[in-house]
Amino acid sequence: MSELELKAQIQAALVPSPYRLSPAARHGTIRYRLAERDAAENWPWPRTGEQRAVRTPDAVELTVCTRCGDEAAPGAEALRRYLAPTPWLQSRDRAVASFARAAGMGGVDARMRRLVAAVQAQLSGPVVYSGYRSAREALSQREGDCTEYALLLAAAARARGIPARVVAGLAYGSRFAGRAHAFGPHMWVQAWNGERWVSYDAGLGEFDAGHLVLAIGDGDPDSLRGAMRAIAGLRIEDAVGLLSEDPAAD
Repeated sequence: MSELELKAQIQAALVPSPYRLSPAARHGTIRYRLAERDAAENWPWPRTGEQRAVRTPDAVELTVCTRCGDEAAPGAEALRRYLAPTPWLQSRDRAVASFARAAGMGGVDARMRRLVAAVQAQLSGPVVYSGYRSAREALSQREGDCTEYALLLAAAARARGIPARVVAGLAYGSRFAGRAHAFGPHMWVQAWNGERWVSYDAGLGEFDAGHLVLAIGDGDPDSLRGAMRAIAGLRIEDAVGLLSEDPAAD
């Protein structure tokens, strides 16, 4: 695929934003109103610790901030699943385990932030949008896009005993593939800190209210492909910044 064809493919997957979302707004609370069609109709929007989804007769309302959701705590079996290696998250691979030592000591947040920095330093090659590399492949080839950033981060977290899951959805950018102020397909990681799932984004640098979750899984591309199809049927009709991060206080 040529560079022009790749750029056109990326642009076709973008969802325009109805407004410019300032950094200050994205670091607060944003409520979105989304219209759905085709594969997006009746999409099972996840409720996380950072996202609350409410379906109305003609739209979906998402409220996003650092503590906007009410997701129930996972059971022991789920936490074991999010610690286990998979064909895409080879957390027991010797090279991945060695790389994960960059997490150092301390609490989950401190270790995850160190791993984010380590992933960003490791994947210092060109941004490559084609293909879908596993964590081990991303580590050795040192290139990729948000997919490889997320898979390597999740595998490294699991290697350090931190339950981690891979998230697919949309993220706001002031410029994507030459288009200003749009939401593009994106992947990042949520880590369990003992109380709730917290997002870490090695691709964009940080999580904010410009991140909309469509699917959560283990990084297997088959489990996330439906989310990518649903994106094509979405339209963001409104985005309103809220004064309070507590949805109950609205």
